[in-house]
Amino acid sequence: MSKKLLKNKDLIPTKFMLERILGNHFKKYQYILQQLSRRQLFPEMYWYGPSSGWAPRFCIGEITICGIYLAQNPLMGLIGIGHKIGVHLDEDIKLNPRSRILYKMAIKKGPLKWIEAKLITNQEIDVFLSLIDGKLRSLLKLGIKIKSTKNKSIDVSKQNDGDLCKTVKKNGVLVNVGPSRIYSIKTIFASGKG
Repeated sequence: MSKKLLKNKDLIPTKFMLERILGNHFKKYQYILQQLSRRQLFPEMYWYGPSSGWAPRFCIGEITICGIYLAQNPLMGLIGIGHKIGVHLDEDIKLNPRSRILYKMAIKKGPLKWIEAKLITNQEIDVFLSLIDGKLRSLLKLGIKIKSTKNKSIDVSKQNDGDLCKTVKKNGVLVNVGPSRIYSIKTIFASGKG
């Protein structure tokens, strides 16, 4: 199957289609999904437009943590970093040195710095995951946390008021669901919206 199918807005890709479209990259994609699920991040297929097509994004409530562009060759990880998150990343001593370099070299487009990471080798995947871990640590410092539950769904809450979001299975895909009202505008802006 051709990657052009990922650019058909009317056709949301299924796991079977992704396996056929990605070919030998599918195992790498599955490995990345497994690593992100350990961080309580689950994919939601999202239409990024005609040039990038369908791709999974990983959110906590209304905050997008990262995405994986599947139509590119090789696979590309994408992380948006806002100013507030960036301040914490600058001070994060746990950040992988290569991740820090990638973050520093990222170009700011609008309110966010966009980091694009190739996902070819295990080392490149580790750099991508280190950036995600840094972003999650930054969100914790800003008062947003993830709580794991027994049934693989997640509860997302601000530390003080316990509003919830959960992950449900929709058409065979895990999707983060929760009313957007669970986050105040102040909390979303405090996170740098990304």
